[in-house]
Amino acid sequence: MIYRSSYLVIVCLACGFLWPHRSLAQNILTEMDHEAQRVYDRMIILSGGGDSSLHSALQPYWRGDVVTLADSFARHAHDRIARYQVQHIYDQNNEFVRVADDSMTVAVQYVDSTQTFYVTDTLTSRYRKSRHPLWNTFYRTPAQFYEVDVPDFYLRVNPLIQLAAGYEAEEGAAMLINQRGLSIRGGVGKNVYFQTSFYDAQVRYPNYINQYTDSTGVVPGVASYKDYNSSIFNVTEGRDYLLANAYVGVNLGKYIGFQLGHNQFFIGEGIRSLLLSDYSSPFFSLKINTRIWKFHYQNIFAEISADNFLSVSGYSDPVPKKYFAAHYLSFKPNRTFTIGLFETVVFDRDNNQFELQYLNPIILYRTVESWIGSPDNVILGLNGRVDIKKTFSFYGQMVLDDISVKQIFDGHLDWWGNKFGYQLGAKYINAFGIQNLDAQLEWNRMRPYTYSHYDARANYSNYRQPLAHPLGGNFNEWIFSLHYQISPRLSLESTLYTIITGEDQDTISYGSNVLVPNTQRPGDYGHYVGQGVGANIFYWSSAARFELSPGLWLDGRFVFRNKTSEEDIRSLRTTQFQFGIRYNMPYREDVF
Repeated sequence: MIYRSSYLVIVCLACGFLWPHRSLAQNILTEMDHEAQRVYDRMIILSGGGDSSLHSALQPYWRGDVVTLADSFARHAHDRIARYQVQHIYDQNNEFVRVADDSMTVAVQYVDSTQTFYVTDTLTSRYRKSRHPLWNTFYRTPAQFYEVDVPDFYLRVNPLIQLAAGYEAEEGAAMLINQRGLSIRGGVGKNVYFQTSFYDAQVRYPNYINQYTDSTGVVPGVASYKDYNSSIFNVTEGRDYLLANAYVGVNLGKYIGFQLGHNQFFIGEGIRSLLLSDYSSPFFSLKINTRIWKFHYQNIFAEISADNFLSVSGYSDPVPKKYFAAHYLSFKPNRTFTIGLFETVVFDRDNNQFELQYLNPIILYRTVESWIGSPDNVILGLNGRVDIKKTFSFYGQMVLDDISVKQIFDGHLDWWGNKFGYQLGAKYINAFGIQNLDAQLEWNRMRPYTYSHYDARANYSNYRQPLAHPLGGNFNEWIFSLHYQISPRLSLESTLYTIITGEDQDTISYGSNVLVPNTQRPGDYGHYVGQGVGANIFYWSSAARFELSPGLWLDGRFVFRNKTSEEDIRSLRTTQFQFGIRYNMPYREDVF
């Protein structure tokens, strides 16, 4: 069956190259932003699937695709909130929307027809200019600090700022977020583009994240850090770190493009991803995208970190390396249905050598892994989505790390090597007949030891952080989220997480921590979700956001997290209040 799947991938790609198509240019990526992604997804559902070339599971999106999505949604934008959201996308990505005048021209192509017609709507301006630019140089358009548009070259430069203060009740401690940085993106000609962003941060996290950083030595999504204390802000147990993303992209004709650099990725339709998420720190990768006909095929070849330790000899030793290769084939036969196949392999070699056989872009990695002696960690995955009546979206994932059909037929589903998990979710737009109220329900369940490996360095992690779901394995999770857009600038959001998990005890692994070799399991049989030191986690987050101007947000947030464990010492309660301001910075929320 596995071999037949490999041939299927090859046949699908070959059919795509022979089929009539249109140009699908690749360009600069959007940021990994939960708030923006929710708006994109809402537009996709309300417009009946958005543009047929947009494969929503592959995130972040290209800015050009986001503009096309806004064009597709514009004819459905009947209220002032929808029009504001469309204009917001145009303002934030205006290097891809500039036209000769201020009118909007929308090209609409139906799935069942080759005919294309154009609609002109003067109520929405695609490319807006500022009435009073600063010194006639800065903010010539509302959302761009500095921009250049000349033949064969464009540039956008924007500051990154997040300042927030808060209070953690249980600790009686001040909370702090102080992040400052810069984002630069641009393009040369039609086929070369680049983006870099970096910021310096001093943060005082809530107690459960501090416990995590103390035990792992890393900040979620960041990697290493330094301790930070401030008498001015009354902050103790803070973290100080520097984070950067940067890549260069090149298009080889109309259908294939390359990206080389440091970035984060997300594959999926939900709040969580069981395949590949942005939970871990940015890593160095070569990404190849092939878009043709109804297919989007993505390859990732990456160098990641097997650990984070540094020597204390006075000089820092290089962090141990490992590698992973991944490919994802997405097929979108129509605007409302998408299905994707995923495969990845994580491996390390004593001499830090990349296994060259994994460079084959269309071969099944499981086959290669068996040829070389099965030393590596191969994971398979499936992703799907269907949109219904411009109101509902149903999605799901399945991840298969390992499984034995023989053990299952013999009645041993509890065999430790049956390592798999799944996700089911639903999105409800304009829920319960209330305009601009969106609801989402998601269920994630993962068997023990999924993502782990007998070789601790070949587990599915980067810099001691899981590459997929932050909880690793051995959990059952329900998520319910409500988002209400009160006005074009003001929104409310509330999200509930309920998690059941089982944690390791002493040197025994019960399959939750992907960093621990699965050879430390207590036995081969009798394994179930929630085994080990049982814990229940309840997480409730509510936020209010107000956009003062394009990209400038005022935030108010309340967080309550309560972990109850069979071992009282592991129980922990967190109550947090936070207020702040953000400029061009997405808000990150780590829930585990």
